[in-house]
Amino acid sequence: MSFFKFDEENASAGFELVAEGKYEAVIVNAEPRKTQAGKPMMNVDFEIRSDVPQNHQGAKVLYNTFTFEHEVSVRIVNSLLKACGFPNGHQFKDPEDMAKQLINKNLKITVKHEEYEKVVDGEKQKRTAAKAKYYDVSDVNPISQGGITISDDDIPF
Repeated sequence: MSFFKFDEENASAGFELVAEGKYEAVIVNAEPRKTQAGKPMMNVDFEIRSDVPQNHQGAKVLYNTFTFEHEVSVRIVNSLLKACGFPNGHQFKDPEDMAKQLINKNLKITVKHEEYEKVVDGEKQKRTAAKAKYYDVSDVNPISQGGITISDDDIPF
C-alpha cells in the first residue's frame, strides 16, 4: 500500500479569482493597523467555508480594509459586526480587542470584483481582486468547536 497516488485529473490549476456572488465565510485574520494619518484601521481576511456546499471552497478573500473615521465607514463596520452576531451595544476596548473577537466568526459575504493598477517591472498593469463588499448573517451553523469527552475506560493504557 502506498502513501500517495498521483492523480493528474485532481490537480490544482493555480490561482483562480473568486467569482462575484454570495458565500458562507469565516474570518481567518483580522489585523489592526494605522492609516497614513495615524488613525485606526483594520485589515480582514475571509476564507470561503469548505464545510458548506458552494463554489470556491477554501479560497481566501484577502486585504479587506476597514476604517472608523467617517459615517459610511462606521456603517460598514457595524454591518460586519452585526453579520458576525455581536449584540447591539457590544463594546470593544481597542482595535486589537476587536481583531481578536472577529477571528473565527462565521458570516455570509457578498464578493465583488475591484480593479486596481500595479506597477510590475516599471509598467502599470491592470489587475482584478475579489473583495467582500456586503455582510449578512450566516445561513448555516458554525463549525463545531466542541471537544470529545474520553473516560479512562476508553484509553488502552
